[in-house]
Amino acid sequence: MYYIYNMIKLNKMTDYAVVCLGMLSRKSGYPMSASELSRETGLTLYTVQKILKIIVSKSDLISAHRGALGGYVLNRNSSEISVVEIIEALEGPITLTSCVDNSENLCESSDICFLGGKWNKVNNIIRKTLNDISLDDLLSFGNPFVSEGKKEVVVNTIN
Repeated sequence: MYYIYNMIKLNKMTDYAVVCLGMLSRKSGYPMSASELSRETGLTLYTVQKILKIIVSKSDLISAHRGALGGYVLNRNSSEISVVEIIEALEGPITLTSCVDNSENLCESSDICFLGGKWNKVNNIIRKTLNDISLDDLLSFGNPFVSEGKKEVVVNTIN
């Protein structure tokens, strides 16, 4: 049987971005250089620099400050940053198939397909669910879905 989680896979850079943002969250208000983030997270300096460059250029999640006391800081609390924002900063819009609204690619079979955008509902549910999970939820101990009643929200949305 083929499960949906085999189709949806985030790249390593997105995972590493969560690690970097998590470290910035732990050092809230304290600018961290790419070198410090590399040392604290165990990621290579090159990887950290690449991630920070992408996040700064494609989102408003972090700010870069130059100078001796400069570094990178979160622009918002980790509880106000959604997983969707992180994913879309690194990977672009979330689209399961090429026939969902706002997809960058057109489906070759769109003229004859009987589904005609019906994947939008599934795509929207996944996007909403990821939007309801914050960076803080990922960083907290325990199950973020159960701790705030989010499991019920996800189940009700699907049903």
